[in-house]
Amino acid sequence: MLSITVTIIEIILLIMVIVMIIVYRRFPVHLIYRSKIGFESMLDAVNEPLAVISQDFTIKRMNKAYTEMVGRSYKNSINSKCYQTLRGRSSPCEDCQMKKALSETAIQEVELSPHPRDKDGSINITFAPYAMPIGGNTAEICIIEHIRDITTLETLKMSLERRNTFLASLTEQLRSAQRSIKAELHVARQIQLGLLPSAVPTAFNRIRIDMTYQPVADVGGDLYDFIKMPDNRLGIFIGDASGHGLASSLIGTLSKMSLYNHSQAGLSTAQLLERMDKDLNAHIHTSHYLTCFWCVLDFEKNLMSYSRAGHPMQVVQRKNGEHHWLSGYGIFLGITGEATYEQKEFAFETGDRFFWFTDGIYDVYKKNGDDGEKGVLLGYDKFTEMVKKTAGLPFEEIIGALRKGLSEFEHEDDYTLIVAEICDEKQS
Repeated sequence: MLSITVTIIEIILLIMVIVMIIVYRRFPVHLIYRSKIGFESMLDAVNEPLAVISQDFTIKRMNKAYTEMVGRSYKNSINSKCYQTLRGRSSPCEDCQMKKALSETAIQEVELSPHPRDKDGSINITFAPYAMPIGGNTAEICIIEHIRDITTLETLKMSLERRNTFLASLTEQLRSAQRSIKAELHVARQIQLGLLPSAVPTAFNRIRIDMTYQPVADVGGDLYDFIKMPDNRLGIFIGDASGHGLASSLIGTLSKMSLYNHSQAGLSTAQLLERMDKDLNAHIHTSHYLTCFWCVLDFEKNLMSYSRAGHPMQVVQRKNGEHHWLSGYGIFLGITGEATYEQKEFAFETGDRFFWFTDGIYDVYKKNGDDGEKGVLLGYDKFTEMVKKTAGLPFEEIIGALRKGLSEFEHEDDYTLIVAEICDEKQS
């Protein structure tokens, strides 16, 4: 009887072992447990909120970052509805893309969504389909919800948008101011051009004149004039206000007014410059000044009287090829108001040529490739060498030849060049 009982027990135990083996093979509990623990560890390793959500919006898994964001424990969040846990709602969120991700089996994204805890914050949410193992070879199709806190990014974005709006407004103001300045410069240029002679004088039989005037800005600092004097004399004035732009243009305008006021008073060339120096000094209270050369040609005496105020020495080219430099002492106009100027005379003959110019014509640099650096300076001496080479040219070709020689140089200042030739009445 006992042996039979033992045998039955052994059979039962054997059956139990067989059943356990079958169950284990179908449901490997320790592997499932290890898989569950491993998956949760993987989720916790991500420092941004992650949750595994079933198709009915139930939270199946979540990491520590998710619990910290929603402010609830893991235990109280698992098996709750995601919309209730995340936002305290009783129905799915309006911007939820979970159903779409499941139906299309593709990742969906909510680029910008309100932060669940920070009323001024923002989050980005992605919904990725995921097959979560639930035992054996079966799996449940779920969604992995990945949340990124983009509050800082949105704050920066809004800050940049505000800055861009401000910059756009400021840019428009600057453009408006630029348009206004450009319009004012245009008016100033028209006024300045109105003060310059519209053409070279043609009423004098003993001289022919050619010239070029090149301002580098809308308004320039160079000025010149041809003034008919009593007794068939011709006054020629050339000046250069310091700098360029509106300030130098204003100095030029004041100088032109002063020149007109005194040119018909029978003053010597030195006395006229002394009067202009007083006028400019009385009205210009800055560091600006004017250099100039003023001469009067007497065609009855074949004599030129002249004075210079800090201006480059002008050049005379004799018919025989000799060259003379018109020197004479005298500082810039407008500096002291008490300056004196030397008056000198030069006897000219038929065929002599005069070159009046400002320093902008030779204070130029040769172009130095594409690197933007300045090359070789032309300078006064090399420019006068260019003048000498025009000795054999017809009068009407002189300025063209000089401009061709200057074409390889960069001009940074206004320049004026006046060329005149003394002739007899038949030639004129």
